[in-house]
Amino acid sequence: MTTLIISAYFMIGAFLAWRYGAKCYDKGITDAVLLHHKGRLQYNTCLDDNGAEMLNIEIEPDG
Repeated sequence: MTTLIISAYFMIGAFLAWRYGAKCYDKGITDAVLLHHKGRLQYNTCLDDNGAEMLNIEIEPDG
C-alpha cells in the first residue's frame, strides 16, 4: 500500500515538473518573438573553431 502511494506521488510530481517545463518553454518563445518584433533581439550565425554552425544572440537593453 505504501509503495502505491509513493508511486502515485512520484507520477504526479513528474507530470507537474513536465508541465512546468513546457510552460516555461512556451513563455521563452513568446518573449523571443516579442523582443524580435520590438527590434531588441538580433541574431546571426557563425562557425565555431570546429566548423559547427553557432547562433549568436544579442538583446538590446530596454529603454
